[in-house]
Amino acid sequence: MLKSVIPRIKDWPINLIAQKREKILQECISEAVLEFNKSNPTLSQLRNQLQKTLYLENIRIKNESWEVDPEDEREFWGKIKKRLLQADPNLVDEDVSKEQHQEMLQDIMSRYANEIIGHFNPNIFWFARQLLVRFFARLFNSHFGGIRGMLHPQEKLKDKLIVAGPVEKLRNLSLKGTVILVPTHFSNLDSAIIGFGMDYIGMPAFQYGAGLNLFNSKFFSFFMGNLGAYKLDRRKKNPIYLETLKSYSKTNVLAGAHTIFFPGGTRSRAGNIETELKLGLLGTVMEAQRIHFEKNPANLAPKIFIVPLTLSYNFVLEASSLIEDQLKRSGKEQYLVKEIPTATGKGIWKFFWETFSKSTDITLSLSEPMDVFGNALDDDGNSIDKFGKKIEIKNYFVSKGQLKADDQREMIYTQMLGDKIIEGFFKNNVVYSSHVVTFVAFELINKQLDFPDLFTLMRSSEEDREINFDTFKTAVKRVIDELYMLNNKGQIKLSPFISSKELDEIIELGITNVCIYHTNLPIMRLKNGNISSEDLKLLYYYHNRLLGYGLQKYI
Repeated sequence: MLKSVIPRIKDWPINLIAQKREKILQECISEAVLEFNKSNPTLSQLRNQLQKTLYLENIRIKNESWEVDPEDEREFWGKIKKRLLQADPNLVDEDVSKEQHQEMLQDIMSRYANEIIGHFNPNIFWFARQLLVRFFARLFNSHFGGIRGMLHPQEKLKDKLIVAGPVEKLRNLSLKGTVILVPTHFSNLDSAIIGFGMDYIGMPAFQYGAGLNLFNSKFFSFFMGNLGAYKLDRRKKNPIYLETLKSYSKTNVLAGAHTIFFPGGTRSRAGNIETELKLGLLGTVMEAQRIHFEKNPANLAPKIFIVPLTLSYNFVLEASSLIEDQLKRSGKEQYLVKEIPTATGKGIWKFFWETFSKSTDITLSLSEPMDVFGNALDDDGNSIDKFGKKIEIKNYFVSKGQLKADDQREMIYTQMLGDKIIEGFFKNNVVYSSHVVTFVAFELINKQLDFPDLFTLMRSSEEDREINFDTFKTAVKRVIDELYMLNNKGQIKLSPFISSKELDEIIELGITNVCIYHTNLPIMRLKNGNISSEDLKLLYYYHNRLLGYGLQKYI
């Protein structure tokens, strides 16, 4: 492990912000109320939004209640309903009605903000770090041998959990501004793995959003609730909640919190790298950078750095349930779905066990850091153009000689940033042999069945799925040759194994690695040596990892 860039945990930005928890909370609520009133300036508009929120929340409570929900949910929203009736502008003075509506807005946003807000406890972080080290020590002791494996798990961890890319630059920039890490998202374990990876390279802890459903577990709730996770409730889609969430994000970024945003919004259900991003929280980063320039001289304004990160796994814990959900959404009546149980504690243990005892690695592949406009950065965090000349990004916010907010302009800037993030995802996608073999196998099955629609393909018989091994091997070779070309152009990255091994070894390891965790095999060798699949849904899921590179034409 690399030495931490800030040796004392108590000096980390996330901990300094945690000491101001109440101040952050009040700033978040005040900002949320202010911004919401800008968008809904009339009493009629505000009343409509409150009524809409009450309606949606009552539906959520009735149809989608969770164990983690507060016990007084029905009571709280029952009181809001009663207050709305009493505040009817047709029954009371308009000024009194306005005041009552503002009080309700304040109370709802306060409730939401108190639910969202995260916390960080340095003592629990230290304990969690020791716990993880011992967890991996136990893992490695079984596979890597004896006392040395127990005492020095990091020696093998560095071969299993790989953080690739401009690590030193990231470490340096974390001392010069606020780092926003924007990863791909494949598993509920991503946050934990990224957090461990960042700690491994000596970065201070990041805050991150975690689905409120994950807090149903008291064990996970205890750790996430004290390690910088704030809560996201994707059931709540009303504008009041979304504005509160955006204000919380902006308030924390302005305070200097290094943050992880998953710009895809949720896990990739089809297994592909995200090409459509949800830009709401990224928009708060753009706004925060502008506010820094408004409040500080240009040479003293804190900088915000954006770092795309592409996660690469050989297999994904929730792959079966994710692809089932995707096919159900896209196929509707064409696809009959069986229920797939969610991962239990036993399943999570098995995932880690199989990953670190049998498979090759997990890679966190960092892109080059950039500013909020997608410009490159030098080692000191200065924005530079393609010729290496410094850029004064404050000017991006200036219009007619004045630095001011412009929502439409900043939305366009955020969309441009989103495009740069997607570009980073694809360029720094580390290809494993498991990705190659599943991509080729699915494409060959699709081709030999004359390219039926996806749901017809899923209903194909086992006999129709059999692929001649020589045909398969030839196609794998062609795809790898093209991947080398893309790698040389900087459009993708190859794992060291693909770069150093013979074709037969690549195929054998690829099949082995993707099948380690799954009971129904996405790809397998038959007794006659040919290739087939027990689970086309899983094969499709893992195949999708290499979509977007035009590799189909080489098969």
